[in-house]
Amino acid sequence: MAKIAGYLEQRRRGFSAVVDVPASKRGAVGAKRLKKGLGTPDKHVAKARLPKALLELHARIDAACRRNADTDPVTAEAMAYREQMESVRKPGGSVYQPETVWDPATGTELVVEVDIAEDTVRETIEARGEEIAAEEGRDRAKAFADIAMGRATPLKHHVETWLSEPGKRGTVRAPRTVMEYRAILDSFALWLGGEGLGSTVQSVTRVVAGRYVSSLHKQKLSPARMRDILAALSTYWDWLAGKGFAPKGGNPWKEQDIPKVPKGHALKGVFDDETDDDELRPFTDDELVTLFTKAPDAGMRDLMALAALSGMRIAEACSLTVGQCAEGIFDVRGTKTRAARRKVPIHPDLQALVDRRREGKGPEDWLLDEAGEPDKFGKRSPNMSAAFYRFRKRVEVDEKAPGKTVSLVNFHSFRRWFVSEAVKAGTPVHVIRQVVGHEQPRNDVTLGTYFKGELTEAKRACVASVMLPAEARKALGIEVGEGPTVSEAA
Repeated sequence: MAKIAGYLEQRRRGFSAVVDVPASKRGAVGAKRLKKGLGTPDKHVAKARLPKALLELHARIDAACRRNADTDPVTAEAMAYREQMESVRKPGGSVYQPETVWDPATGTELVVEVDIAEDTVRETIEARGEEIAAEEGRDRAKAFADIAMGRATPLKHHVETWLSEPGKRGTVRAPRTVMEYRAILDSFALWLGGEGLGSTVQSVTRVVAGRYVSSLHKQKLSPARMRDILAALSTYWDWLAGKGFAPKGGNPWKEQDIPKVPKGHALKGVFDDETDDDELRPFTDDELVTLFTKAPDAGMRDLMALAALSGMRIAEACSLTVGQCAEGIFDVRGTKTRAARRKVPIHPDLQALVDRRREGKGPEDWLLDEAGEPDKFGKRSPNMSAAFYRFRKRVEVDEKAPGKTVSLVNFHSFRRWFVSEAVKAGTPVHVIRQVVGHEQPRNDVTLGTYFKGELTEAKRACVASVMLPAEARKALGIEVGEGPTVSEAA
């Protein structure tokens, strides 16, 4: 009798059968090992029950792999036949050019003329389909034949190509977005397998999509999370339709019933530096004084100054290199939108800070060393964002609207404050948009469509018009009585 992989494990007074899941199958199974209680404290009885329990655990692994297109051997076999079929169907072949195909009758490869190669491959697929039908049923055989003949496409077959191509805004998706989209497709594929549905693009009808949305509701996911999931799936389907892998106008995710995200809802992340909720507000002058006079260290103080006097997002400020802060200009290379890539004049009150932090560094060195190295998503801001949150809470710069759990202020409030102060100073709105990296409105033909220029002097005046409160400037080492210049103080 062949040895069955697995072993006996004792916990307290009971015994369990344990099977370690091979690394290649863990994604489909969702676990590193599986266990099954043997229902006895007696070791001899447990040993007698062990083989049957191990067989059951291996059967569970095999079933999970069959439900997952990435690990299903039948799907892999069908895709191999599909590639062969596509090869012999290519135009331009000659009847005198031989093709190598697999002959199921003899179990060997045959060299045949190209004019009969397609028929030979089709017969091979049909013969294999009959074998699968006898072993695993007609549904499995039909799924195999549909994929092999090109009538159906595995759900995730084109995911990597989709993720590698530019998105709607013409920029390559960020690593964090790519990982998130992969996870969303993985979860949906597992759900299809668990429901006994085919994990192919063609099997996802509007009814199936509706069932999946209902399952998300049962998981009690937030409206924001559900909208993110459906947006990713809908974008993938639009791409598939554009490439001819899904029918045009047949996106099953359009018009699914998802509740709208309420303004100021509690599910927004407290560290979310990109939030632009209508209820959130700029810092007050008193709050700015508190933040700058009680800053825990030079890194946090300088980061706050950069944001307050330039309107930069926290991710943009943390991403600055020494080479991007030269000749009186911040070369902001943000990727949030096309407009986020911009030139921002360095505020007079920031010049000494920038000069001090540039000293002794190369062009590729970080301006703000305190943010550390980029994380796996290429971001340097999360740690600083979290540190600012803890600092802000500690000094009690916080306000919550009645019935809300999220503060009305966060790091993005520096950006809101900059915009508010620039507006109060009489700066034209279209100039402010260029400074902070907001898109010009498309319904404004003059500025949104025709104007493509740079307002260098106007932007410089806009930045200089914004001034921190006197006590906050003192905390930065600025001589308050002598205008907007920064001393060399650390």
